Amino acid sequence: QTPRQQANSKPSAQVGIFSESNAERLAQGLCRMRGAALKVGQLLSIQDESLLPPQLQAVFDRVRDGADVMPRAQLEKTLRNELGKDWIGKVKEFDWNPIAAASIGQVHQAILHDGMKVAMKVQYPGVAESIH
Repeated sequence: QTPRQQANSKPSAQVGIFSESNAERLAQGLCRMRGAALKVGQLLSIQDESLLPPQLQAVFDRVRDGADVMPRAQLEKTLRNELGKDWIGKVKEFDWNPIAAASIGQVHQAILHDGMKVAMKVQYPGVAESIH
């Protein structure tokens, strides 16, 4: 019997652990986390699907693509701290909506004054300290 078949045939107590509502809470919690906790969830999402019960695999699949983005106030503070008070003057345009979010940061599109399109990678506050 494969691990998945074993997981599916275990008593109902295990099914309760991986209920749809518990799976949803786990996915939401992991998506809000940053750094190593989110990375673990993302790594688990790419494992052989026979290793995890289907409900748990669905959670990790969602986590792989669902990192929460930094709130705008936190993003503005981070950019000011890293690039200076007048950071916005260094770009012609800045897209406040990230084009990607991951375990350690997010990516925003910007246009420099010379018209060059750039990607600005913004690291989540505290991530560097959490991995040192």
